[in-house]
Amino acid sequence: ITSANIADGTIVNADINSSAAIDGSKLTGAGKVLQVITDTKTDKASGTNTQASFVALSGLSATITPSSTSSRILIIAHISVGASNYSTQVKLRRDSSSLVEASGDDDGNSNRITAAAMASTDANDNDDDIDVISFNFVDSPSSTSAITYDFLINGRANSWAVNAPYDTSDNNYRSRAMSSITLMEIGA
Repeated sequence: ITSANIADGTIVNADINSSAAIDGSKLTGAGKVLQVITDTKTDKASGTNTQASFVALSGLSATITPSSTSSRILIIAHISVGASNYSTQVKLRRDSSSLVEASGDDDGNSNRITAAAMASTDANDNDDDIDVISFNFVDSPSSTSAITYDFLINGRANSWAVNAPYDTSDNNYRSRAMSSITLMEIGA
């Protein structure tokens, strides 16, 4: 039998064998991954901030153009950080504005951040370590325009490094790492 001889609506899900090889582009519906965008940063970045000041983390961003205003964007972030004495903090941004929905609750004077990491709790030798700021967040941008996600970073009143320990001297016990952001458009 050819497809020309099959009337529309006569084949239902129960008629399809579970081992059938069906092209994913033929599937529709909620929860389907429509596109994946990723960016990776392998070079080192570093800086020093005052306690409340955040700066843009250059070289790590991703832009996605949702196919529907009802799509959701799953953001998966992995940022390798080193710091001198204090935690390193990040804020997720959408189109150069902090994404408040991806931050902790407002609590007086506290910084509302997306995530943080402490490279070491050893007060005597914390300049050699790398930790990971890792998080997932689902955004509902309600847009079909290009959207760029990136980060602000802060060393909490001290120095910070990305993809390297704070002390970047060239020794075999110090490492270099990578950071990444992945965006997945999820159909509604």
